[in-house]
Amino acid sequence: MLRSLMIAAALLASAAAAPAQDKMTAAEEATVVRALNRGAVIYAYDQAAWHGTDDMVTKVPHWQDVLGGWIVDGPTDTPEIIFFDTNEAEPHAVYIADFKDNKLVSSRVLGAGDDTRLSPDRLRMIRARELAIKALLASNEPRCKDKPYNTVVLPPEKPGGPILVYLLTPQTSNDSIPFGGHYLAEVSADGKVGPFRHFTKSCAEFPINGGDTSKSEPDALIITHLLDPTPTEIHVFSSLSIHKRLYVLTKKRVWRVEGNEIHLIDSSKAKKAKAP
Repeated sequence: MLRSLMIAAALLASAAAAPAQDKMTAAEEATVVRALNRGAVIYAYDQAAWHGTDDMVTKVPHWQDVLGGWIVDGPTDTPEIIFFDTNEAEPHAVYIADFKDNKLVSSRVLGAGDDTRLSPDRLRMIRARELAIKALLASNEPRCKDKPYNTVVLPPEKPGGPILVYLLTPQTSNDSIPFGGHYLAEVSADGKVGPFRHFTKSCAEFPINGGDTSKSEPDALIITHLLDPTPTEIHVFSSLSIHKRLYVLTKKRVWRVEGNEIHLIDSSKAKKAKAP
């Protein structure tokens, strides 16, 4: 842990020694806005899947045998989760739950007389999820945990655009959070799965409490990220998930990710940021 702190301090000191660059370029601002938007939706949809599943298992008898999966869609502040049946050719809704600001507000199991049909957009999202999972499992992409991926499916950002399928390494401990093993696949309208987008080069997992449960948790985590010039939606999602600031060190910049905000730190002041 001491070595990790020394490395983090050295990296921050290095950023502080660089010429001050406290303004985003137009290109950086565009990628930051996209990361914020996508990260917020991933978090909202992931929360709906988590709490919706907890509620569903108490209401759907023998759910392991009758459900084929789930999909979440809708606005970030009011998403809806739909669990569907095992009919791969034409799935139908079995359970629906609605959320408001990440809290369950209503849910119901559909029965006789209910309209269980799924919209074409939802059917396409379900199909894209299935295709992305199969493609990833058939690939040689490394897995960071021997657990099923958490999936988040985002609808096209423009008409006719690809569906975004995120396959996320699950957080299996309250004491740490994975940053490695997360992938993004873009699935085109004709069902083609594009190359998988990596967010790290290795299976990185960071302790949230410094590895010592007897001590208070750090206020922030420091992460190096060399694949992109700016923080990504995974950094936003992770910050929202653990309710902590992330200091993201790219090749030439130091960034602070704090929930739904990303700030470019004036490199002349970067040395003031504290390591956890």
